[in-house]
Amino acid sequence: MSAVGTGSLKVGELEIVQILDGEWITPLPPGVTEMGPEILAEHSDYLLPGGRMSASLGAFLVRTGDQVVLIDAGLGPSAPNCLQDNGDHSEGPTSPSGLSLDMVAEFFRSKGAPEAQVTWFLDMLSKQSLEHGLLGENLVKAGVRPDEITDVVLSHLHPDHMGWVAREGMPFFPKAKLWAHQADVDFFLTDTAPDETTFKIMLGVESTKERMGPVHDQIHPWDSDRTIAPGIDLRWLPGHTPGSSIAVVSSGEDRAMILGDVIHCPLELVDDDWAIMADIDPAMAKRSKAVLRNELEGSTVHATSSHFPGLRFGRLLAGEDRRRWSWSV
Repeated sequence: MSAVGTGSLKVGELEIVQILDGEWITPLPPGVTEMGPEILAEHSDYLLPGGRMSASLGAFLVRTGDQVVLIDAGLGPSAPNCLQDNGDHSEGPTSPSGLSLDMVAEFFRSKGAPEAQVTWFLDMLSKQSLEHGLLGENLVKAGVRPDEITDVVLSHLHPDHMGWVAREGMPFFPKAKLWAHQADVDFFLTDTAPDETTFKIMLGVESTKERMGPVHDQIHPWDSDRTIAPGIDLRWLPGHTPGSSIAVVSSGEDRAMILGDVIHCPLELVDDDWAIMADIDPAMAKRSKAVLRNELEGSTVHATSSHFPGLRFGRLLAGEDRRRWSWSV
């Protein structure tokens, strides 16, 4: 997976270039298999044989005016020492953090997790496949050095969307403004930040607060929808996280939306009720998803997210019986 995304999308006079950072393959989340064979076949690009699901990791590059904008920032390099342990690893498979699955189970049980949840999590870790850390080299292949990036839009502050802001304790985009919604800054980067041990175990990277530590002076919080570059607007659609947002790229009569994790995969657009179990406020997230469905259904707007397969764009088609997803790029 060293290619520079799968291509690009022209939006009027602008071009959105897909920049892959990696791929994360996990067991299917609950509720997918019950949707029926027709829907599963329509989404076979990322619903894989053997009960697996593929999610890309990556970012989107847009040159506009004098600005070079990166929308999201991948998962970033691994951090094998992101968890402290006693070094007593048992034989057998480990999590991306390096902890044995026995130690992972012991951790979750110590936090009072129900045994069914512990079993599910261990099964997920034993079956997942995670490749990441390619965004830096793929940016160079796209003809852009990190110090040429003027703006980095962080759709939200989960590790798989802001992972390249710093590397080895130094800013990776030294001249860039880092745009993050104020609600996420308050939630993830203050003294009351949530415990992200689960992310460390799953992904093998530092917490948001640790990864963002070297770049605090570059953060530009925003608290109302705004234009951050010619043709690039940020919109707040909370629920996945308190500050979860999307980016709208427009030129002339053309528009495209980059959906962050407001929408993780096209199934969340075609089905009103199904959602990946990753939203901090599920009720608010459901309202935000409905806003996007209403705007996208039957429109000419192309949409994607940092987890769509190959970072590809598509359109939400209206139908007599149900919506359908159609890939465009």
